[in-house]
Amino acid sequence: MHKKIIRRVALALAAASLMGCATTENALSDATKLMAEREGDKLQPVANLSPYAQSLLRFGQMLDIYKDGDPVIYMQTRSIMDATNLSNPLVGAEIPGDITEMVRTAVNRIGARVVYVPYHPDYLVSQAQLGAKFGVTMPDFLITGALTEFDRAISGAGRSNSLGLQFGGGKGKVELGGDIKRTAIFSALALDLNLVSFSTQQMVPRIQASNAIKVLNFSSEDNASIGFYGDAFGFKLEGKYLQGRHSAIRTLVDLSVLELIGKATNTPYWRCIPGGQPDPVVVNNMRSAYESLTPELKLGLIQVTLRKYGQPLQVTQQLDAPTQEALQKVFSERYSDLGTVDVMQWKGFEPLFFGVPMAWDGTLLPREAKAGVPVQAVAATKEG
Repeated sequence: MHKKIIRRVALALAAASLMGCATTENALSDATKLMAEREGDKLQPVANLSPYAQSLLRFGQMLDIYKDGDPVIYMQTRSIMDATNLSNPLVGAEIPGDITEMVRTAVNRIGARVVYVPYHPDYLVSQAQLGAKFGVTMPDFLITGALTEFDRAISGAGRSNSLGLQFGGGKGKVELGGDIKRTAIFSALALDLNLVSFSTQQMVPRIQASNAIKVLNFSSEDNASIGFYGDAFGFKLEGKYLQGRHSAIRTLVDLSVLELIGKATNTPYWRCIPGGQPDPVVVNNMRSAYESLTPELKLGLIQVTLRKYGQPLQVTQQLDAPTQEALQKVFSERYSDLGTVDVMQWKGFEPLFFGVPMAWDGTLLPREAKAGVPVQAVAATKEG
């Protein structure tokens, strides 16, 4: 009887304790804590930047230096669509069907020397009917192109390792097992962009960008089990990583826009890309342009370029003493390893033109300076 009384008292105390915990205040407190935990776990928005977004910003700074005094370039795009038809919902809509807005964003990221001109005739017409007046800016160039390739699973490989052990016997029998699996599959996307002269509606020869990117689909699977005489315990761990196709396309767009406008402006855009290599189209265009100049115009361009190195020169188109001193100083500090050069020839002018100092590449600091490096400017010039 005594034990029954004690048990009833314990049950009553437990029930009272539970009733005391289930209060409105406690429920609100628990809800507040839960909300704080979940809010803390929320992923915050981040800037949608590709690996080449910084390169586009640098390219804008490069244009400020190389094209100082030149007119602004106005750009417009045709609709940049999917030419593979894999954006169709009937085949799964695996890639976006229209990437025009990505191209616009890339162009607009460059800066004030390359201005994007929107084309929204319906909006303009409706606003004009309300009495609005617009000044129309005609573009210099049109960007055309499309997503031209999407090759799914062009290569793939997988590896698997398994292990099983048994020991003991009878009721002491123990079984151990484990599996490790890894699979990687690559697909490929390609984007083609071309430049069209707005005034002539002709494609600009050799000014195009065609780039491809590989997209990774990776999966992993780990299994383990242990058994004791018929009773077993196990676990399975799976993981999967699928590189975003939209993100990969944005990377393609940013790189291709950089290349396209870099070629169109004949600037060394590859210096904006870590590890970038010279573009033969830009090099050949500049070589042809330089070799076609008269000696006076060459000297004028040399003086303009030396000014970009911080040399306080007047553009006289003459090989005067300040120009010779500036050449000697710049080549001694930065291009001493070239030996004797003739800047009136493209081979001598090329490093001077393509090596104009940029804030991000460290060239604001002189190379290993070697004094007394001879620099020639051999031409029929007018000394005044």
